[in-house]
Amino acid sequence: MSFLLKCCCVLLFVFCVLHLNAQEFVVRGRVADEKTKVPLSHVLVTIRSSENMVVKYTQTDPDGKYGIKLSEFLENHKLCFSILGYASQSVVLNKEQQTYDVYMLEKATTIKEVIVKAPGIHEKGDTITYVTSSFAGVEDKSLADVLKKMPGIEIEESGKIKYNGVEINKFYIEGKDLLGGRYGLATNNVHHQDVGSVEVMENHQPIKALQDISFSQNPAINIRLKEDAKARWVGTANIGAGDGVDPFLWNAELVGMRFTSKMQTLNTYKTNNTGTNIVKETNSLSFDNRDNNFPKSYSLKDYLEVEPDYLSDIDVDRVRFNESHLISTNNLWSLGKNGDLTSQITYTNNRLESNVHSVAKYFLTDSTIVNEEGESSVLHQNHLSGNVVLNANTPTYYIKNKLNADIYWDDIDMLISGTYPNTQSASTPYRSFSNDFEMIKRSENRAYTLNSYNSYQIKRQYLDVIKEDDKDRQEINSSVFYTNTNTALAFYLKPFTLSMKMGMLGVIRKMDSELTGIPNTFGQVENDLYVHNLTGFIGPELEYKNNGLEAKFNVPFSYSPYRYRDYVLDEKKSVSKFMIAPQMYMRYHFTSRLSASISASLAQKPIEEQQFYNGLLLQNYRNLSRGILNFDAGIRKSLMLSTHYKVPLKAFFANASVIRVWNTSKRIRERFFVDEFIVNGFAPQESTLKMWMANGQISKGLSNPHNILSISGSYMKFRANTLQNDIEMPYSSVRWDVKPKVKLRMLSWLNISYEMKYMKESLSASSTVINSSSEMFSQVLSGNFAYKNKWYFQLLGEHYYNRLSSSNSKHLFLADVEFTYSINNRWELNFAAKNIFDEKEYNYSIYDALTRVDKEYEIRPRTIMASVFFRF
Repeated sequence: MSFLLKCCCVLLFVFCVLHLNAQEFVVRGRVADEKTKVPLSHVLVTIRSSENMVVKYTQTDPDGKYGIKLSEFLENHKLCFSILGYASQSVVLNKEQQTYDVYMLEKATTIKEVIVKAPGIHEKGDTITYVTSSFAGVEDKSLADVLKKMPGIEIEESGKIKYNGVEINKFYIEGKDLLGGRYGLATNNVHHQDVGSVEVMENHQPIKALQDISFSQNPAINIRLKEDAKARWVGTANIGAGDGVDPFLWNAELVGMRFTSKMQTLNTYKTNNTGTNIVKETNSLSFDNRDNNFPKSYSLKDYLEVEPDYLSDIDVDRVRFNESHLISTNNLWSLGKNGDLTSQITYTNNRLESNVHSVAKYFLTDSTIVNEEGESSVLHQNHLSGNVVLNANTPTYYIKNKLNADIYWDDIDMLISGTYPNTQSASTPYRSFSNDFEMIKRSENRAYTLNSYNSYQIKRQYLDVIKEDDKDRQEINSSVFYTNTNTALAFYLKPFTLSMKMGMLGVIRKMDSELTGIPNTFGQVENDLYVHNLTGFIGPELEYKNNGLEAKFNVPFSYSPYRYRDYVLDEKKSVSKFMIAPQMYMRYHFTSRLSASISASLAQKPIEEQQFYNGLLLQNYRNLSRGILNFDAGIRKSLMLSTHYKVPLKAFFANASVIRVWNTSKRIRERFFVDEFIVNGFAPQESTLKMWMANGQISKGLSNPHNILSISGSYMKFRANTLQNDIEMPYSSVRWDVKPKVKLRMLSWLNISYEMKYMKESLSASSTVINSSSEMFSQVLSGNFAYKNKWYFQLLGEHYYNRLSSSNSKHLFLADVEFTYSINNRWELNFAAKNIFDEKEYNYSIYDALTRVDKEYEIRPRTIMASVFFRF
């Protein structure tokens, strides 16, 4: 605490000195047509020296307004206004005048014949524009294919988009938020030929009423469609069939969209059994609800751990044996200039088969327990979701109300062979209903905010484990009502913003469970409990923004009375907790291209009330879970340094960050090995975790937009301790990787792409002789050949090397070939063969605490597909 307070005092002193030394001079005004008095937007406003050199510039907004901030008054400088079709004007700056309203007179402009070669990237203020056609190739179909080629833009495996290492906070299409965070539906289904450009708006504040009051650290992306893709139905259709697993394979896709000034609609139907994961397109990638101290949303815990094993490192589509269906309709209706109404309805049906063999090694102080397991499973997933969102966003007020419903009904059947043969059947139906209301009222230098999020959830979990001579059954019923209602008042005292947030967070949770088949010697096997928590919180926050320096200080306080009742043991417990969690963030823009930031936090960790239970829970055939009734809050300290640099017109982007985390807790994880079971839980003992994390990325466009070189890497090291059979065991783990990539347009008809990844992971424990490590090396090479934009041929080769131990390593070679014939601009024929070497399995190792698991996955066999693609 003292360290953070000292930092805060020093930083506040620096800010005050900077503020006292800065004699800010602001030039503002409004530009309009002299005859009609209609405001003129996109007028170029520049401040020029006596030598006519541009010192600063901006553009007028849709209301004709502009503003330029200067650190001081500039002698002998003039303010100039220019726009095509109007006579240019200029006025000499006056120290006694800061407002300059200008009326411009129309004037015909004669333009000489010129040839313009547009670059692939444009920069205007805080907006970076990528011309889509400059990065697209004949091999590309979706917008996601082209985004991956744009320097500075990164698409993670989940579909999440980052710009220069920073996650985007909004995804717009023609300036409208149609998808509300599920933008994978757009990036994977909008054809790149319908997109004119991709705009990245840095430091984007999505709420207009908070402009100048609260700054944003995240960028946003806006998709600009081509004119011929607006105001009419456009889309794509694709249907294919082939020979492979069943042996019949299919793939069908139909996408239809229409975007007008008053309505937007995007509709999708997809189905396949070729391994392609279409369900992830519907995942919400938004982070608007993140708040570690007072989270807006709440999710009931899934106590069962029965699901197919998921692959790491290799492309997951290589091992997915699926039958998937997706139907989605997304609609937006414009309600005037600043309002809209959106609705989304999505249904997914997913059937997954999995065949995995694994060997798990549990390291104890005096021995190693080995468990061999063969898993053959079938998972059925059904998910229906829908929401309606009403939104109004103006400079004076912001209103948003989202009504949402999610319904899941999933079940899985799993056959286990090996050390402990058995069959498992699990079912997890789930229902969630929520309403999220936000309102902001802006009045000059003040803003009033009201947020209210309320949800009700029901989750039922059933598990049957059948062994040779007995049957274990676990039933769990959980429900929760959650509310987070808060209000805030912010004052903008330039360059400071002072705000005060206060509210109530409430949880009413019930859980009952019954476990049969487990001997009573293991402990209590029933739960019937009630948890009630009503937290009052208040959070003063100070923001500062001036001369390239941005800072936030937040010191939230909370008071939480908890009530817990166990009806099985007839026990009651009431505890009240007071918590404080100071946070600090500071960023300095050295230039428009280079910035650095530092953030720090010191917080009592939130109490994990979903771990409050006494009775054992069967998680799967091998693992039992025991909760703990412990209200002692741990301490989490973190410090992060990051830097970002960019030269967009030279297609150069770089970012790096280092994170240090210290965690202390009044409880420690423990596990016991009893017969064939592992009992996992917590013990009331102090534990610590120390972690270092670092990552960075550099990307550079070379001679043309198609040539891109990038390299990224990450490093993580942590030290922790755990209890095993009542013996404390400290351990440490190190993981690092490096990933260079290069994409080259060698000739007009030849593209080459190469990606490499090297990763090393190790585990060591001082209380044992454990010093184990594994290495993974992979490389992917693809060549794309095009002839007269009619014939397209692609070769893809993948090589994976895994060193599982000092004496055991594996190589895997995979290859695909694809041929496409473009009949015209709309029709294509495609033939593809995957895994042409017909490889059968993939091996690798992972570490989890004091456990090493060696895994072997079944790979999809050789498949041949023929398909027809149509764009309308």
